[in-house]
Amino acid sequence: MLGIMVGATAILLLVSIATGVRADVTSQVEEIGVNVLIVIPGRIEEGTFSPNLGGASYLKEEDAVRLREVPGVVRTAPWTFVGGGIRRGEKTAPAILVATTPEWFEMHPVELEEGQTFREPLAPPGERGRGEGPACVIGSIAKEALFGKAPALGQKVKINSRDYTVIGVTRDKKQSSSLFSMGSFQNLVYIPYHALKRVEPATQTDRIMIQTDPAVEPKALIYRLDATLGQRLDRQQFQVLTQEDLLGLVFKLMGILTWLLTGLTSIALFVGGVGIMTVMLMSANERAGEIGVRKTVGARRSDIFWQFLIEAVILALVGGLLALGLSFAVDSALYAFTPVKPQMTWPIVGLAMGVCLLVGAVFGVVPAISAARRDPVESLRKM
Repeated sequence: MLGIMVGATAILLLVSIATGVRADVTSQVEEIGVNVLIVIPGRIEEGTFSPNLGGASYLKEEDAVRLREVPGVVRTAPWTFVGGGIRRGEKTAPAILVATTPEWFEMHPVELEEGQTFREPLAPPGERGRGEGPACVIGSIAKEALFGKAPALGQKVKINSRDYTVIGVTRDKKQSSSLFSMGSFQNLVYIPYHALKRVEPATQTDRIMIQTDPAVEPKALIYRLDATLGQRLDRQQFQVLTQEDLLGLVFKLMGILTWLLTGLTSIALFVGGVGIMTVMLMSANERAGEIGVRKTVGARRSDIFWQFLIEAVILALVGGLLALGLSFAVDSALYAFTPVKPQMTWPIVGLAMGVCLLVGAVFGVVPAISAARRDPVESLRKM
């Protein structure tokens, strides 16, 4: 039972944690916004990450302007990952720095704790940068790290040695204790895209966010977007992804990892099954007199077989129930005291109990056959 309990506990914990992480990732991706497509500077082939995505981006703001004219596109917003960091005095914050245009806040409305967002729309080529100042909008994680409980509105921060004025603070309570909160939207610091371009003209555009009309079928629109971008770029230099594409890629990688870990932890279940078989074989020897008496008074081989097999299954199920209780306690502790949010669902419980039942049945067959085949006379002599 101990071996079964260890193996089943490992599987229950792994699968429940993986389910929680999956829900967390889904929430993060869905937080991008409704009907939002993403243009990346490379291609993801056959469900694998492209190593070229970490290199130079061939996307430009002009591409965002041209894509905005495609029928079915509501608005576009370029994204640049700035790098570096943000600080105030000696305090620093582990934030993700993004340069974008105000149109991003229109396709991804944010709840503001303080202030407002910057408002200049995406400008056509040759008219960029009008009205943008050294302003920034920070997330709740950066705000807490830099200002604590004090108001941040109107305060100065340094981003890569340049002064920026905080004009807004976003709030996202839903992700406050998420495993991925450090990579969520509440941990972003936004600076104006055109202000960055003025001081660093060579800065590349890493992503283009596209909000689409809900009435337009996404696949048909992606075809038109591909054709528009293909007029300037090679097909290997970009790809338009939906939220389903992003989730499918992440879930495929998570699924491979989950099955790998589950396979490794299943070794403990195998060891537990061998333990049950060994104990039941010993039990058959020790209970030879009982088997002899039962056969003498009319018990058939099938009766002895089912008796020992059911005992083996009961041992495995009791181990599974102990594992379920232990896993529930560990999951509750993880949920309460860590950013990991496991989800123990009924299908997971059913899977664990089914596996325990299978292990008990498989490893109980040999002892059951051994007991059923015992000669009643020889069994009675061992009394």
